[in-house]
Amino acid sequence: MKTITQIKKHFSEEELKLLIEIVKGKQDYDVMKNQIEDFYDDEIPIWEDSIHDDLRGYLLEKLEFDLEMGGMI
Repeated sequence: MKTITQIKKHFSEEELKLLIEIVKGKQDYDVMKNQIEDFYDDEIPIWEDSIHDDLRGYLLEKLEFDLEMGGMI
């Protein structure tokens, strides 16, 4: 889990707006794919092949959870 402080330090205001739109389904994940994967790089378990099969879904769930916990959505 990432804190809202970590999220705000890593992403600009414009990027935060895009992330919220991605979580809400208004923007495509690929718009910020690399930035999201870089941000959660330390939380992707390398031993779980099933995670890598659906990395997009896994990271979107983490992002949505972290944004909700931080009160951003």
